[in-house]
Amino acid sequence: MEATVTSQDIARIRRDLEVAPDIEEAAELMSLAGNATRLKLLYLLESHGEICVCDLAEMLGVSVSAVSQHLAKLKARGLVAPRRDAQTIYYRLTEHKFNGKLKDSFLSDLRN
Repeated sequence: MEATVTSQDIARIRRDLEVAPDIEEAAELMSLAGNATRLKLLYLLESHGEICVCDLAEMLGVSVSAVSQHLAKLKARGLVAPRRDAQTIYYRLTEHKFNGKLKDSFLSDLRN
């Protein structure tokens, strides 16, 4: 016998979804990390620690401007943090919980 979902069940489920902000945030973060260049940046920073923008650009074979734009998006969501040393800016991963989940579920597998 098939289970029947009542209209009350549907109303409750819809209310639950509306008050689940983690779902919206997770979707935004996954979309952000879904870009190949940004995912590569996250991988490089996870693998090698703090790296300057110019080295990241050379590693990826793209312009410093392109790397800076991607890093700005990651920084805006709190996934990376900058450190300035004179004229050079270095980036590192933050302790954001998304970075931890990404490391545990995906980034560490790329090295194997």
